[in-house]
Amino acid sequence: MRASLKVSGMTCVNCARAIEISLKKLRGIHKVEVSFELGRVVVDFDEELLSLEQIGRVIESLGYKVEKVEGKKRSVEILLFCWSSSLLIMALMFVHSPLSLYTQALLATAIQLIGGYSFYKGAISSLKARVGNMDLLITLGSTSALLYSFLTLFGLLPGEPFFETSAFLITFVKTGKFLEEWVKSKALRGLKDLFSLQTIRLRVLKDGKEMEKTPLEVFLGDTLILRSGDLVAVDCRVLEGSLEVDESLVSGESLPVRKSVGDRLISGSVVLSGFAKARVEKTFSSSYANLLVRLVEETLSKKPKVQRFADRFSHYFVQLVVALSVLVFFLWFFKSGDLQKAVSFSLAVLVVSCPCAFGIAVPLALTVGLFRAYKRGVLIKDPSALEKEIDLIVLDKTGTLTEGKPRLVDYKLHVPEALQLACSLAKASNHPYSLSIRDFCLQRGIEAQVMEGCKEEAGIGVVCNGYILGRSEEGVALYKDGSRLAEFFFEDRIRPEAKEVLSYLRARGMQVLMLTGDNENKARSVAQELEIENFMARVKPEDKLRVIEEFQQKGMKVALVGDGINDAPAMARANLSFAIGSGTDMAKRVGDVVLLRGIGGLRDFFENKDRVMRRIRQNLFWAFIYNLLGIPIAGGLLYSKGIYLKPELAGLMMALSSLSVVLNSIRK
Repeated sequence: MRASLKVSGMTCVNCARAIEISLKKLRGIHKVEVSFELGRVVVDFDEELLSLEQIGRVIESLGYKVEKVEGKKRSVEILLFCWSSSLLIMALMFVHSPLSLYTQALLATAIQLIGGYSFYKGAISSLKARVGNMDLLITLGSTSALLYSFLTLFGLLPGEPFFETSAFLITFVKTGKFLEEWVKSKALRGLKDLFSLQTIRLRVLKDGKEMEKTPLEVFLGDTLILRSGDLVAVDCRVLEGSLEVDESLVSGESLPVRKSVGDRLISGSVVLSGFAKARVEKTFSSSYANLLVRLVEETLSKKPKVQRFADRFSHYFVQLVVALSVLVFFLWFFKSGDLQKAVSFSLAVLVVSCPCAFGIAVPLALTVGLFRAYKRGVLIKDPSALEKEIDLIVLDKTGTLTEGKPRLVDYKLHVPEALQLACSLAKASNHPYSLSIRDFCLQRGIEAQVMEGCKEEAGIGVVCNGYILGRSEEGVALYKDGSRLAEFFFEDRIRPEAKEVLSYLRARGMQVLMLTGDNENKARSVAQELEIENFMARVKPEDKLRVIEEFQQKGMKVALVGDGINDAPAMARANLSFAIGSGTDMAKRVGDVVLLRGIGGLRDFFENKDRVMRRIRQNLFWAFIYNLLGIPIAGGLLYSKGIYLKPELAGLMMALSSLSVVLNSIRK
């Protein structure tokens, strides 16, 4: 969309430059032109990602004032004009006056130019791309009807003009498109909410004073001031005070969450009550909410196989319809010698066959389904995930079936300094066990040593100067040159929803396999509690990949649910992969689906999958049946029995078919 904004307060060319730079930072902005002399800002932007209100807020946050917005889409006004003019044409058909036909001609032309502009634009684009679409058929049909009516009005062709045909054709199709866009914009509102994170102002504590900054101007280590009503735009950790926050935007969970000193605040959270100071841990570009924004962007750019098939079908179907329309014209003209009848039947075929219903059958159902899933805490990154059938679902244990927050409950030291050494090595890792050791040390006031060269090795643990902090038979142990210096014992609770979800998956006919790097006893204990018959313990990352490949070689379709960096290779190899929302960014990047609320989202995903695919099949079926029945009737096959379609009624049928697809896609 292109819009022009009248902006006051610019005093020099640098003001214009500041606005231009700030707007170009927003995702969804294609082009910005700022004129200091005219006090005008012209923007080209993607209205599915940004709104004029958000752009205006960015400009006003710089100290300028947006006085007027020009170039807004006037779809409602245009639609009202089309309807009022079409109804007036209908009324004039019953007025026997010399001026009646000329008034109808004037109104029909106005509808064609104003209401049909978008169709002409789309038709020209399709011709340039050599791809047939609905706009092309509507343009051909309405223009032919209007041109024929003018030729008969001025006596250049025999017959009577039918200006109502082109007028109602444009009006009916316009109505269907308006409803389609309204539903789509409603479904995309959640995405716009995410993008509004870029335009808010944050309060940063600097030298004892509060300063307002945009999220892009906030850096690591900055201290934020958070109060009731504030939106948390960057990932941070509470330093002082306490808050109640709503995390529904990023997790789908509507219940308030209590945050106190040491707790992490996820970007995208809204402060419901309280006051706190929080230290920034990630900049906006690397924050959790911005990661979700990028994932949703990628999702909307992908098409599942069924949509690609529908697109190809629509393209060739348009070519077939144009040829069929020409054939019907010549057949009726040579059969009856009635030019008006031949034109009427030809136009009816052209209009009734518009692949509009085919065109929106898949993407609309898909868009609605994706955002309904997102509201339930399920972020579907690849829409083709909805098409996949699964035979075996493989689940990681820690962080997936369990809460992934093991609590250090006991430890055994073989040398006095082992606890401090373990605290020092744990600083190099974000593994749940390492985090638990760090929290334990923090609570006990144990200061970690600064150790150089520490690194985390998958399947081994943290390695540093000959020390290794890694797994043992009962938990975690600290080693030095093969000798055990200390042992740590943890408790990790099973997620309360895990048992119910696994029962649901088995009821769908899926086999369940649990893989874990833990020892046999811990794995068996969890497996027995969750009634999992098949499990494997002491599994390394490379083993997970091997297990996935072995089952695939047997012809099975395998899904993997994981949360860590070490799950990423296996997730990439699986037919379908799920990443737990509380897991690593790497897992969320690799996974096809992100379960923001944990393993409970598996049931939501499969239920939503069934619903979306059912809606798509229904939409395609009815679109096909509509054309199968509509084309012969529009072509005059039943004319001898008094059954036929006028072009404007064909347009109404086409609009109703699109409306049926819209209603079917949005219903619960």
